[in-house]
Amino acid sequence: MRPSRLAVALLAGGVLLAGCTGTGGGEGGGGGEASCAAVLEIDGRTYLGHGDLRREPAVTGRNLEALVPGCDDTGGQDDPEPARTARAQELADVPAAVAVLLDGSVYVREGEDLPPAARAWFDSPTCEHAGVVELTGAWLGVTGPHEAQFDGDIRPPYRIEVAVTAGPAAYLGTTLRLQVTAATDPLLGPDDVRETLWTGGEVSARVRCDGDRFVATAVRSAG
Repeated sequence: MRPSRLAVALLAGGVLLAGCTGTGGGEGGGGGEASCAAVLEIDGRTYLGHGDLRREPAVTGRNLEALVPGCDDTGGQDDPEPARTARAQELADVPAAVAVLLDGSVYVREGEDLPPAARAWFDSPTCEHAGVVELTGAWLGVTGPHEAQFDGDIRPPYRIEVAVTAGPAAYLGTTLRLQVTAATDPLLGPDDVRETLWTGGEVSARVRCDGDRFVATAVRSAG
């Protein structure tokens, strides 16, 4: 699930996030590095990335050939990424002339709008189960108030974002943010982060509800 988001990058400010990101310089420059736009082309028509999926939409199994334009988001410091072809997926409930799915992201054709029912794809699930449940998910990233260390040391409290691959049916195919606290036992260790999670691994957790929040009572690498 979502293969393009499994690579985790270490950023300043104590944030670990998946994928390629950058900081915009704002209007008129400002010295920042702009990230590449989420855009693709199908049959000469432009599709733009739309929001951050929280639930995996159904697809038909039919693929469409798409062109992902080249990109230079390093200001010439590195070789630009060349244009590439990719296989976009046809959504089950939305015509391909309106939107498609690629690498876990929805792309909407310029001038078109998603139907109202698609809003559910972008809504975060709320914690609704009783007691403690076990779930496993693909590691997407982690954020927290403490500066992340390059040796893989992350200290609670922090939030882990996972794409759920196993667990209660209500959460399968969704993206959850798990709250890790000082009371979580066991915790992820530096070896988990360095040897498994940075290379696109999975996290297993025991999770309880605290209001709408998902609180991890235990978390470990599933690799």
